[in-house]
Amino acid sequence: MKAGDKVTFTGRTKGLPIGTKVVLQHKKGNKWTTLQASAVVKQGSSYSLDAKLNDKGKQDLRIKYDEVVSPTVSVTVK
Repeated sequence: MKAGDKVTFTGRTKGLPIGTKVVLQHKKGNKWTTLQASAVVKQGSSYSLDAKLNDKGKQDLRIKYDEVVSPTVSVTVK
């Protein structure tokens, strides 16, 4: 994907109630930073959020709610 392109992240949660807000984070160095992308858990425990990734290179991303985090996904931004 190219820098600035919109990317959609979708998934299902386990144990989070409907209406729970989840956020997208990326790893910068050794620190996880919350991006300006969030979604609300819907019926069926699913979520979908759109984000624009502007930093070029490999991006490690995850979805987070409180102390609950998803597995990390890597995306290469050109």
